[in-house]
Amino acid sequence: MAKQKSLEQSQRQELARMYFMQGLTQKDIADKVGVSRNTICSWIKDGKWDTLRAANTVSRKELVTKMLQQIDDKLQSGQWTADEMCKAVNAVEKLDKQTNIITIIEVFSAFNKWLVSRMQVDSELTPELVKVINKYQDTFIGEKLGNTSVSTVE
Repeated sequence: MAKQKSLEQSQRQELARMYFMQGLTQKDIADKVGVSRNTICSWIKDGKWDTLRAANTVSRKELVTKMLQQIDDKLQSGQWTADEMCKAVNAVEKLDKQTNIITIIEVFSAFNKWLVSRMQVDSELTPELVKVINKYQDTFIGEKLGNTSVSTVE
C-alpha cells in the first residue's frame, strides 16, 4: 500500500513538473495535480525546477542576439583585448556547433508541452508514458552531447 502511494506521489510530482515547465502558476498546478500549493513550492525548490524552466525558455537565437550585442558594445567602446576577442569568437563558434542539440531540445520541449495538453483528451497518454518518453529524450540528448551517463527523471 505504501509503495502504491509513493508511486502515485511520484506520478503527481512528474505531472506537476510538466505543468510547471509549461508555465502554469503554482496554484493552477496544485489544483490540477491535487496537492497543496506548499507541496508544489517544495517540489519546485527541491527539484530546482526554476532553473530548468529558465533553461528551456532561452532560445539559441536569443543567446546569439545577446552575445552579438555585447560584442558590438565592446567594439564600439574601443576596449577590446586580443584575449577577449578570442574568447568571443570561441564562444560564438561553440554555440554554433551546438545549434543542432539546442534545436532538438527546443523541439522536445514543445513536444512535451503538447503531450501534457494532449493528456486531457487522450486516455492512453498517461503520466507514466510521458515519463518514459522524457527518459528516452534525456538519453538521446545525453548521447548527442557525448555523455556516457545521463540523469533521468525518476
